[in-house]
Amino acid sequence: MNLAIILLAIVLPAGSTDASPEQIDVVGQWLSDRAMRAAEKDDAQGAARSLEEGVYRLIPLAELDAPEPVKKHFREQIQRSRSGVVRVPKGTIPSQRALIMALPKVWRSDAILRQRLPNPPSDLQKTPLGAAEAIGMTPTGAIEGLKSSGLSRFYRVNDVGIVEFNEENFRVPGGVIEAFVEAQNTAINGNPGQIEMTVDGQGRSRATLVWAGEDKVYTLIATGDGDVERKALVLQQIAAAVRD
Repeated sequence: MNLAIILLAIVLPAGSTDASPEQIDVVGQWLSDRAMRAAEKDDAQGAARSLEEGVYRLIPLAELDAPEPVKKHFREQIQRSRSGVVRVPKGTIPSQRALIMALPKVWRSDAILRQRLPNPPSDLQKTPLGAAEAIGMTPTGAIEGLKSSGLSRFYRVNDVGIVEFNEENFRVPGGVIEAFVEAQNTAINGNPGQIEMTVDGQGRSRATLVWAGEDKVYTLIATGDGDVERKALVLQQIAAAVRD
């Protein structure tokens, strides 16, 4: 199974960029074609072959195997993200109430998660999430039966909003996770990371932080009302205290 996960730039919510529908269609078609080629390659090589250990890699945008309109789309996206707070249309960022209603309410013990994940779940006890209200969790990434390559956990954090912590193991055989060198605009414990801040016209905001460790790629997303820069600061505090 080929994961072929691409963290190109942090993908902005729908409607948050100036990209034309045609440009977005070109990017979508390219992503679809790339996934199809990966699936065909796996089928041709046969299910019995031994897949290599998955990798995480930073690549310059210029080296992306994509047509120029796709590169242009991501180049503009990266420039917007690096310029500071991105303003998005009303309705782009969901309300905290809507988020809570849509989130899973299941919570599983560490013992069960150790059986279902490639690595033990990240220890969040010494982060601000350790004392936060747990809402639920869901498997992510490559899912096979009860096992998955990743996990998302959701929390309610006072004065911040809803925080999602996702951990994705990129060592899973056949997995490829890529990020653009140009999109890295912060550092977590010495490792390059990407941070993005968006606000809408209704007082809602979202901060997203992505970085990689030894075996996992981590994503933190804070969504709620109020100051987006405070959300970004809290996410950095959480990230710095994550332990594996």
